[in-house]
Amino acid sequence: MTIQGLVLGHFEQCEVRKISARDTNKFVLLCDGTQAPFVSVVEIFDEGGQTPPNEHAEAFEYFYVLEGEGTAIVGEAETDIRKGSFFVVPPGNNHQVRNTGAGRLYVLTTMVPDEKFSDLIKAGPAASLDEEDLRVLSGARPAGAGTFA
Repeated sequence: MTIQGLVLGHFEQCEVRKISARDTNKFVLLCDGTQAPFVSVVEIFDEGGQTPPNEHAEAFEYFYVLEGEGTAIVGEAETDIRKGSFFVVPPGNNHQVRNTGAGRLYVLTTMVPDEKFSDLIKAGPAASLDEEDLRVLSGARPAGAGTFA
């Protein structure tokens, strides 16, 4: 079966970039404005990493925490976030995400419309995923992790 416009892939096939060489956050570019009218990335925050305060003129931005702990700031509101937390930032709202946990913070972020955010990411330097990133993104469990009966 052929479906026009189908985007299908695996994170290991995706570009990994930073916005600038001095940034610690890196982005796994899952889907960009050339494939759909939105951008979807996994943003990986090193311990203590954060986004700069920013806002978007037209875009809604959706955040879903895959792993780690942090703080979400939207306008004057601030809340703790952890694995399974999500929030949506409507256009025109200043916002920021900070990693406040011990370890990395992994956040699936989707912005609709793209507002050229994917172009900003693609213009930055290439980065790479390490063993911890591969473990988290593949859903692998760390050695010795228990299971629920």
